[in-house]
Amino acid sequence: MKTSIQERYLVSPFFVFFLVHANMVGIGILGYQRKLIQSAGYDAWISVIITGISTHLLMWMMYAMLKTGASDIIELHIRCFGRWLGKLLSLLVLVYVLVAAFIIFRSYVEIVKIIIFPLMQTWSMSILMLLLLYYVVSGGFRTVTGICLVGVTLPLLLMVPLFVFPFEYVHPNNLLPVFSHTVHELFLSAKEVIFNFAGFELLFFYYPFIKNPQQSQKWAHAALLFTTVLYLALTMITFMFFTEGELEKIIWPTLTMIKIIEIPIIQRIEFIIVSLWLFVVLPNLCLNVWAITRGMKQMFQMNQRRTLLAILLVLMLTSLGMESRADLMMLSNMFGTAAMYFLYGYIPFLFLVYHLWGKRRGSNALLSSNHEINEA
Repeated sequence: MKTSIQERYLVSPFFVFFLVHANMVGIGILGYQRKLIQSAGYDAWISVIITGISTHLLMWMMYAMLKTGASDIIELHIRCFGRWLGKLLSLLVLVYVLVAAFIIFRSYVEIVKIIIFPLMQTWSMSILMLLLLYYVVSGGFRTVTGICLVGVTLPLLLMVPLFVFPFEYVHPNNLLPVFSHTVHELFLSAKEVIFNFAGFELLFFYYPFIKNPQQSQKWAHAALLFTTVLYLALTMITFMFFTEGELEKIIWPTLTMIKIIEIPIIQRIEFIIVSLWLFVVLPNLCLNVWAITRGMKQMFQMNQRRTLLAILLVLMLTSLGMESRADLMMLSNMFGTAAMYFLYGYIPFLFLVYHLWGKRRGSNALLSSNHEINEA
């Protein structure tokens, strides 16, 4: 099942920076600080650095596998585990991606309901987002890449006031004493932030759509570094702005800091920020949903548009069936655990199996009926 993508569907290696970063920064950045401090207190900024460094090792493993033959995770699975077990494992990965898409989708709807439209019905906002999602994903991978570009550049403009205005009220002494927690507590805190760093693993799906993909590795690592610096800067500003007791009670610390920004004729700046944050959430959704449609086409030759409609229907029905915020939080916690095992357990395991076994098997382990896929 060696794939060959027409050049008109490919993107330049430079765009990997936007694809990786856009899928790592989303709805979680609005409130991750509260969970981050539960184990390591205000030493948790060290945990952000630890997590950021570890992502570079995982990215190196991914490129080490993808550059040596297999073009995506589906072919990796077939090389390592054979046709049937490989497809089963790939299907489980697609379920993992679908759950991630649902959590992002439902969390943004929840924030809009609470902050802007408390009386709004879930289905009305869901339909609007799903229509936009269909429009982007049905345009193909290059369209998804374009929305990722927008989803990176626009938030940077929104982040400028967030990093500037709070400085008048920060208290650097909040960070002292440094290194007052054990290494074990730091790693427990790092575990809590993994959910926010997840997303770069979708490189397993769009790697074949990159021109000269080997040249994109430096951009992927640059995106990881940039994301780590962004999370670290926001973490330290939040820690210096709030006391630890305050931060334990605030649901969305980032949004709370935004409220101090005062602009003439605008009284509720958070309304504008939450509205514009759709352009941050949309790349996450589009890339995850596109990856599922791509995976289903690879494994079962399913039409991507029909698969897209089925996924949107699943998101809609599941969203209507989960009205409780407690259920959403429980699902997010479960996914955070799953993301930790996938990133730090399964990717190293796959790396080991591939280099011990799958790499030597080569194309003999691929599907017997080879074909070219000429559509994005």
